[in-house]
Amino acid sequence: MEEKILGYEQSNLEAWNGIYTAKEIHQQPDVWLKVLHQISTHKEVIQSFLDQVLEHEDLEIILTGAGTSAFAGEVVEPYLHQLTKKSVRAIATTDIVANPFGYLSPEKPTLLISYARSGNSPESVATVQLAKQLVRNLYQIVITCNKEGKLAQFASEDEGSLLLLMPDETNDMSFAMTSSCTSMILTNIAIFNLKTLHNLQTDLFNVRENLLDLFNNTDLFNEILTYDYDRLIFLGSGPLKGIAREMALKTLELTAGIVNANYDTPLGFRHGPKSVINDKTLIVVLKNNQTYPKYYDEDLIRELLSERKENKVLVLCNDHVADDSVYFGRAIKNNVILGMQYLAFGQILALKKSLSLGITPDNPCPTGEVNRVVKGVTIYQFKEEKGC
Repeated sequence: MEEKILGYEQSNLEAWNGIYTAKEIHQQPDVWLKVLHQISTHKEVIQSFLDQVLEHEDLEIILTGAGTSAFAGEVVEPYLHQLTKKSVRAIATTDIVANPFGYLSPEKPTLLISYARSGNSPESVATVQLAKQLVRNLYQIVITCNKEGKLAQFASEDEGSLLLLMPDETNDMSFAMTSSCTSMILTNIAIFNLKTLHNLQTDLFNVRENLLDLFNNTDLFNEILTYDYDRLIFLGSGPLKGIAREMALKTLELTAGIVNANYDTPLGFRHGPKSVINDKTLIVVLKNNQTYPKYYDEDLIRELLSERKENKVLVLCNDHVADDSVYFGRAIKNNVILGMQYLAFGQILALKKSLSLGITPDNPCPTGEVNRVVKGVTIYQFKEEKGC
């Protein structure tokens, strides 16, 4: 009997042009353990590099990428700031390229951490070149899934750079980034926790069990999809805000824009964006595992449930809060890894919604307006101008 992936026969996924997306979502728990093993194997080299960088008291850390790779930085930013006590900013390559001096500080020692699936996006390559041109004391870490990409080549030839290659299978064949994104997020938090990798491993074992249960829970997703939503909002705070943004993008990409997906924070949602709610809106709240931010999550959950009409509210959590919860039974301590678990849920939901709409997830835009690696970008030579 043919083994199913996320509840689907493989032959059907191939016929529907969704086999790569499904496989790459499904492989994540095992790939994450492989990523952690790679980090552990090379931790002396990594620690030596970080020691020389982190000794700068006025160090600025910039997390950068484009699209999903930029959102990976948004996930890590608050966590890394709290951990290192350094200035940490997540800035998209698309912002840096358009306005280099708005984000790069020539006089400040800077650690540029680049995320890239292919390593060939025009803006990602240009950001590295601009940083080398403008920042006098620059260090770089390149986290990429493609050993043949331009960023990997640049990093391997630069003494001030550290190249961290993801397992080959994370170089996703599908249009949407799934295992590539989560593996790069995990890598970034792991290299700053080299002395306590065992704690991350414990969380990953628990996440693996939680996700194996989720992968087999076809009834859950079938029930969600019986509600014919065309607006989808993800809400999360701290690292979960970046996760919410990436979850929204996955739905937007895989449904070819048919489902209008967006994101916000539980507190920010009240300040205007809440106007989006109508009778065909699904709201997914990513519940924090830390006590203080959880207060604000629970306040909004109560508000949304009390005001609910025909719209739906779903809460992702490690504890029961209502009948409208997706409950992950094994507790996760690290908030970023908790977010990776939630993101897998969002990826599956996006895939299933895509298939229900008759869209081909591996290539949701076959006419070519949107591509796996961005095309059509002209990079112009930067020349410094006087004034702002």
